[in-house]
Amino acid sequence: MRKFIFEKTKYGFELLMDLHKFEGNPNVFFDPNPQTTDFFEIMIFEKANGSIELNGQLLEIKENSFFFISPFQKKSCMIDLSGIKGFHLVFQSDFLSDFFGDKLFTYRLQYFYNSQHPQFLQLGKEDYTIISLALNEIIAEIKNYQNDSPHILRSLLYFSLSKLNRLYSKCYNISSNTQSNSKIYKFKELLEQKIRSAHTVKEYCELLKVTRHQLNTMVKEHTTKTTKEIISNRLLLEIKTELRYSDKTISEIAHDLNFSEPNNLTRFFMKMENINPTDYRKNYQNDSNYQ
Repeated sequence: MRKFIFEKTKYGFELLMDLHKFEGNPNVFFDPNPQTTDFFEIMIFEKANGSIELNGQLLEIKENSFFFISPFQKKSCMIDLSGIKGFHLVFQSDFLSDFFGDKLFTYRLQYFYNSQHPQFLQLGKEDYTIISLALNEIIAEIKNYQNDSPHILRSLLYFSLSKLNRLYSKCYNISSNTQSNSKIYKFKELLEQKIRSAHTVKEYCELLKVTRHQLNTMVKEHTTKTTKEIISNRLLLEIKTELRYSDKTISEIAHDLNFSEPNNLTRFFMKMENINPTDYRKNYQNDSNYQ
């Protein structure tokens, strides 16, 4: 699988973000084969035809649509380049987290690291215009880079990401609060780091040093889901990713994901998806659009 690495010194100086317009970039490249990156991406389509498969979910590109992609997630792009119009924003978390002294910043944004809702948002014309104005300012600032440009770029990026967080949260009826108890964002971070080995509410409570009731209350307020639902959905996504993008056997996947035996993985998968993992893999191989 192809992996894209962030180019920190693309412009001759270190810059941990980049932004360009699809229509103005002769090197724009959409790979129909699975790929991954080591940075955050937001693909923004004002006009385009096609679809993106993100973590096994096929999402149709619509007018004024946004696709939010976290590092190391898997995606494939089936997009017609003729008449395309939009933006491609990429950045590393350190660009903002170091400046704000907040290592959990990207976990505060609902559209990243979200296995409960589609990492997709379509905006109306007015909201899209507001975001596109900020993005055009970022492009202009990069082209006219000066000593104080990092501060201006961070401000514009912070505004864009925060505004999109409000709009995304409103769309999916979830909390847009980015300043609530930091434990909830630490939980999201731990979920990404530990899901292959930790599957129970008890394990995350111990890691966070909170009670089950405290964690459930925080998670419910932030996501409308229970802690168990969040963990199970994230584990399901990890299994699906292995089934779709690796050649491992069910036994190997079960071992790598810390199931005591393959049958336990199969029972969990069937309970969540109403299909066994072997048939799910066969269906995907026969139809790449299978969900």
